[in-house]
Amino acid sequence: MLIVPHILRFIAAVLLQVLLFNNILFLGYMNPYLYIIYLLYLPVTTSRTSILIVGFLLGLSIDFFENSGGVHAAATTLLAYLRIFLLRTASRSQGTDLNELKIKNLSLPALLLYALTGVFIHHFSIFSLEAFDWKNTGTVLVRTIYSTLFTFIFVLIYQFWNFRRRD
Repeated sequence: MLIVPHILRFIAAVLLQVLLFNNILFLGYMNPYLYIIYLLYLPVTTSRTSILIVGFLLGLSIDFFENSGGVHAAATTLLAYLRIFLLRTASRSQGTDLNELKIKNLSLPALLLYALTGVFIHHFSIFSLEAFDWKNTGTVLVRTIYSTLFTFIFVLIYQFWNFRRRD
């Protein structure tokens, strides 16, 4: 059963986010949303429809526990939709065809481009939907940049931990 590990990782991502990371608000601006690591590191061979469904369900699960009105579902669905484009951009920067690409084989610059862009898009869409007003554009940008950097540090730790485990 190849699907069981993915289901367990999905549940672990939701539970870690809800029970641990939602309780972190560093300096009033930095809020890590690490559940998107699950979406970022799904296999490239996963169908686009499956990724969109999983992205929506992942965000909906977080929205259910946070009572946030669907902002996470919208942000993760957007990220799931743009994931192929981001992977294609990263694979071109590495000189690899998307059909032959595996995320674990991305070079460090390509991985940084893929992960940082994905995290930024996700966070910007969440904070934009939460604010939903042009007057708060400065606050949205500050929260997005700080939270993106904070989350990205954890994404890098996760990636380096996986590199060490594979070696």
